[in-house]
Amino acid sequence: MKKSHSVKTYTVIVLVFVISIMVFGVSVSYSFFNLQVSGSADTGRNETPPFEVTTTLNDASIIDSAELALIDGADYLTKAESVSFSVTNSPSSAVSAKYTIDLVEMSLSKNLASKYFKWAIVVNGTETYTGDFVDESVSTEPSSDTEVVSDLTKTLIGEEEAITLNVGETDNLVFYIWLENDDAVDQLYLTNGDFSGKLSMSAVPTR
Repeated sequence: MKKSHSVKTYTVIVLVFVISIMVFGVSVSYSFFNLQVSGSADTGRNETPPFEVTTTLNDASIIDSAELALIDGADYLTKAESVSFSVTNSPSSAVSAKYTIDLVEMSLSKNLASKYFKWAIVVNGTETYTGDFVDESVSTEPSSDTEVVSDLTKTLIGEEEAITLNVGETDNLVFYIWLENDDAVDQLYLTNGDFSGKLSMSAVPTR
């Protein structure tokens, strides 16, 4: 990223919903909720097997402020803001589950609809899902417009990638979010962005 020496040394701290006057200030807020899913699988029989999937999103640490400095992509596992949670298919369930993860009730300033605003989910320390917040329905990059667009939904792990969870098993997930550095690009348009959203888990029974 092209910037002055003084800017390079800053790690900016900003409060939720407060637009920072400092370079690369990003207001970030997450709230999480516990979702218990109950239902029955279509087994072709008369009985309806029990199905119970829970997540600890309700108890996870909430990211309600941010220290989002630009980081190199390879460093996100150690330097990016993150939150950990789990998804469990109860031992009392009679069928496996498939679950998906979304960001709902999301608000995004137009300048952060960017390939440099990144997210990742790591499942059980091995399987990784990654993406960015590019959204041409919000804005075309690059944009320095900090107007906020609300009521957005973003799929992180969709139905085509839905994760299977066997009876009695628990998956441990970590969600990361960061701004990715590019020394060849002037990224000043990312200044004073605003973002908020909720992580949502949905599960369905599967054979």
